[in-house]
Amino acid sequence: MSYRPVFAVTEMDSNITADIDMRRSPSEAPAPVGARGGVRLSSFFDQAAVATREAVAAAATSEVVPGGTAIFEQDVPVDALVSLGSRGRARLERVMAGGVIPLGYRGTGDLLGESCLGGHQVRTERAVAMEEVEVVRVPLALARELLDTDPGLRHAVVNVLLARQREVEDRIESMLFRNVEGRLAEFLIAAADRWGVPTPRGVLISAPLTHFEIAQVIGSTRETVTLTLGALRREGILDVAGRRLILCDRAALAQRQ
Repeated sequence: MSYRPVFAVTEMDSNITADIDMRRSPSEAPAPVGARGGVRLSSFFDQAAVATREAVAAAATSEVVPGGTAIFEQDVPVDALVSLGSRGRARLERVMAGGVIPLGYRGTGDLLGESCLGGHQVRTERAVAMEEVEVVRVPLALARELLDTDPGLRHAVVNVLLARQREVEDRIESMLFRNVEGRLAEFLIAAADRWGVPTPRGVLISAPLTHFEIAQVIGSTRETVTLTLGALRREGILDVAGRRLILCDRAALAQRQ
């Protein structure tokens, strides 16, 4: 039996989602970062020396990738260090014989496929744009060369790798010790912290996540996620605006973790 929620889209819903969508700019062709003054390098480079940042900015290119498009594919040679620019979100996933395993989400300023800095010659995962995203690519040879000479950049790499390790540990802990409702609550609170937009009805999670995607991330089924979201909505903890969720009562949701 299939469960599908029936959500009415109100005029307020349309206004909220339209406001989110209007923040995106039209697609542009790839261009040198320096030629598009609005493009900012990933915060990953904030700890690097000025000379390093200048070298990266001079060599990096930027392009806009449409939503639903692969930013890079799995098992292909690595030629660049990739990050998200001034807008957009991406989903990382690993393609296996039995299906696709979600690895996580990345937002503005985040690195994608940073394992290439550790010597991997091919991509170990696929990155897919969740919406129109700005992608900044730094030639891998240059990135590795700068790592050898810039202690600040090496420190930044360590910080990224430790953060990724913590994400994995937290996910394992959640899978082992929380039920589906607890894992869903944890996921929604994290999503609201990262992508939340204040609205009169609560904090809107601007990322258009499907029930199936959420189910993959928290280790459940789409039907169970749909039923649990419906229960939370009936209790007034959640609401919807089009295809996006609104967190109305964070304290009540936190108690479900």
